[in-house]
Amino acid sequence: MRETTATWIDAGRRTAVFVRGRDAARFVDGFTTAAVGSLAPGAGIESFFADAKGQVLALAAILRTDEGVWIDAFPGGPPLAEHLERYHIREQLEIVDESAGRANIVLVGPGAAAALAALLGAPPPAPPWGHGRGAIAGAAVAVVAVPWAGGGGHLIQATVADRTAVTGALTAAGIPAAEPAALERLRIEHGWPAPADIPAKALPQELSQQARAISFTKGCYLGQETVARLDALGHVNRRLVGIAAAREFASGAIVRGGGADLGTVTSVCSSPRAGGWLGLAVVSVRGAGAQLEVEGDAARVVALPLAGPVSSAARAVEPPPPSARGGQVVHTARRFRVVRIAEAGAAGTREVVEHPGSVVVVPLVAPDRVCLVEVVRVAVGATLLELPAGTLDREESVTAAAARELAEETGYRAGRITAVGGFWMSPGILRERMHLFVAEDLEPGPQALEPGEQIRTRVVPWAEALEMCHDGRIEDAKTVAGLLLVAARRDGQACGDVAGT
Repeated sequence: MRETTATWIDAGRRTAVFVRGRDAARFVDGFTTAAVGSLAPGAGIESFFADAKGQVLALAAILRTDEGVWIDAFPGGPPLAEHLERYHIREQLEIVDESAGRANIVLVGPGAAAALAALLGAPPPAPPWGHGRGAIAGAAVAVVAVPWAGGGGHLIQATVADRTAVTGALTAAGIPAAEPAALERLRIEHGWPAPADIPAKALPQELSQQARAISFTKGCYLGQETVARLDALGHVNRRLVGIAAAREFASGAIVRGGGADLGTVTSVCSSPRAGGWLGLAVVSVRGAGAQLEVEGDAARVVALPLAGPVSSAARAVEPPPPSARGGQVVHTARRFRVVRIAEAGAAGTREVVEHPGSVVVVPLVAPDRVCLVEVVRVAVGATLLELPAGTLDREESVTAAAARELAEETGYRAGRITAVGGFWMSPGILRERMHLFVAEDLEPGPQALEPGEQIRTRVVPWAEALEMCHDGRIEDAKTVAGLLLVAARRDGQACGDVAGT
């Protein structure tokens, strides 16, 4: 996603439990690990709900309202309304589960707060967990600053009946939509465990949120004895961590280290910031310092929340863009911007093009045939033979972007798409990193070209495509690099993560 944009994502159904009444905050405070009773209306906090044994039922945001408490959580866990109602005796309150009647949209990106302010006609709530009410396109909404959606991320909640009005207003404001997978990536990169990431009998300190979600000075609450005892011991035997690897792995994969099984991956996403793929897993602390592997590939533990610019598979942290290193933006276009920055060790400045990055796909129609595209390139005044490619100009994973560009430019839908490396495009003047994928198990379909695009597909034998790279019939750099890298990979050579020169 471009740094100047916002994107909205349909978050689907979420747990939305409302406890209203004079005793609401005090009552909920007796069942959560965080200090809820001291919250002022409009403030919020993240907290665990635990059972009498101190074992986690759910991680939720608890938001203090004028009427009581709003509990927001990812769906799929135990029914919190039923859990609380079991202990409700004489307190003056009512507990209502309104999950089914609520539509949830998440606005993300560096421009999200400004875009939301324009839609609301007022400044949005401040992070973390600030919340309030307003209206978008005449529809009443509740808005929460949610840290698990990244900087500027806000949850917009409306009635199901008003969903169309709200999303229509977002679209009319020029804010594009992203697939729900983008929200899952943000959640995992933040390290926020969903119900699928909370194993049976997990204790709050094992889920790595204690600095924000547990108060060790508040009064009594359900499960407090176990939490306090574990705090006194000073350590846990297992802990929720981020697991990163260059190659794709899946939920259910075993994390191994030191010759032993350490844990199981519970959530996973494609994450350029992590250098490939990122998962959550509760692993044994005893073996987490060993050399790790997931599905036979090398892996590593990464600190969460994951922050900073997109990284490569070979480097854990990619250098920040020029605009984040004191550069001055001198021109902004639809897909890039020009930044003037001082040259290291020199008295002068240099203008560089800052690009959000891109994807390029090698579509194997068959093991010995590849689909290329003929593209009219205005910049060089010629039609070039290329691999399908496109800009990362929206909030989506690089894998999703590769699959989308493949379908749009060629019509093929990939049954399997694999990340195989990446490279810098013309790094002397251009900061664009291109992510390389191989697409297989293809199903043909119609193209979906953008207005003005002139693209024709051309399926050629694999051997001929390689010959074209050598004899000059293919002159496009990303296509030459992509085909030769994949050829080396197919020949059993180590492609690695290369940088262009």
